[in-house]
Amino acid sequence: MPSSQIVDLASRFGTVALLVEHSRDVLDARPSGGDPPAALVSRGWAGFLESLSDASLERLEIEGLAADWPSDMPASLGELVRAAREICAVPELDRSQPTGRPQRKLETPRKSAQVDAFAPLVLPYARRATRVLDVGSGHGHLGRELAQRIALPVVGLERDRRIAERARSLPGQVSFAELDVLRDGLPVQEGDCVIGLHACGELGDAIVQSAAEHRASVALVGCCLQKRRDSARAPLSIDSRTEDALVLPTRLLGLSNLTAREEGVEATREENLRARERRLALHRLLSERVGPLRFGAEIDGLNRRTAHASLDTLVERAFAHRRLPLPSAIDRAAAASWAHQAHARARRLSLPRTMLARVLEVFVLCDRARFLEQRGFTVELGTVFPASLSARNLGLFAAPSR
Repeated sequence: MPSSQIVDLASRFGTVALLVEHSRDVLDARPSGGDPPAALVSRGWAGFLESLSDASLERLEIEGLAADWPSDMPASLGELVRAAREICAVPELDRSQPTGRPQRKLETPRKSAQVDAFAPLVLPYARRATRVLDVGSGHGHLGRELAQRIALPVVGLERDRRIAERARSLPGQVSFAELDVLRDGLPVQEGDCVIGLHACGELGDAIVQSAAEHRASVALVGCCLQKRRDSARAPLSIDSRTEDALVLPTRLLGLSNLTAREEGVEATREENLRARERRLALHRLLSERVGPLRFGAEIDGLNRRTAHASLDTLVERAFAHRRLPLPSAIDRAAAASWAHQAHARARRLSLPRTMLARVLEVFVLCDRARFLEQRGFTVELGTVFPASLSARNLGLFAAPSR
């Protein structure tokens, strides 16, 4: 592996774990639109954050850790920004030039570009294998790209029967098996190369653990860390501390999906912000009717995209699902007015918390990498493609040391 990608994983993991531990109260302090969280008040950050102009708020939200923070920010907040930047400065893995190949059937331009970036990084590991297992293979675009370049069996593992059937109908030297990996386990053998492009949450951990058990190589880009059967994730690496601070609940693992970027995958930034404001109004209306609710519970039983409809539609569906009488138009208007102000305040107070979202991603990446290194694997990690293709772009590549 290129020397530029070699990192002291033990040291790096220790550094990011320490920052997570020391910042856990900030991560846990989700602003609600009421009083500022105690973690921000005790650090002397609340007043500064609430005073930010709309222009500064938007710039800091969109640019994240790359943004220039105001020079008058509290010193301790500046130290957190600098520490987070250093931790999140993972290497950029060598990226091949676009191949210029035509898109395959059912392959979007975004997916095509991701495959073009990921496949060349997989090849050195796949060529040393006896078989490639593509976990969560979808329509098999990545597997087909690899099958064109290597003379090895490529097997796509897909849980959704309909997707697997469509994948089989497409041309290419890839076989597909319908398999729920988390329920039935991974059929890994020694000498395999197990790959996953955007392996969600628990699936990424399962790939790493199975590869370590069976001495298989790994090529993985994780995604949606909050998608788990359990309510929290404990560290995998055996030398990591397992205090509560490093056991991350799904509500924190999903922070990255809430970051207000300039462009969203499913909706624009403005649409996402307005949807969150409507959810806040709904939360208030439901709390007034049924008592205190955890944040997020307001859309329990609904498709989260419902929040992109009007507030009236969202309220009608949420109250109907709970079999509650609808609030009056006056009550809805009052909740909407309150939510508009509360959301603006909460966005400002959320900045330190959302800034740490990428830190949590790097923590999980380094934990998985350290877990493999402890078991005799040589590990490479870094960004696989630019965030414009997907903000979930952290890759882990590992092979058993010979």
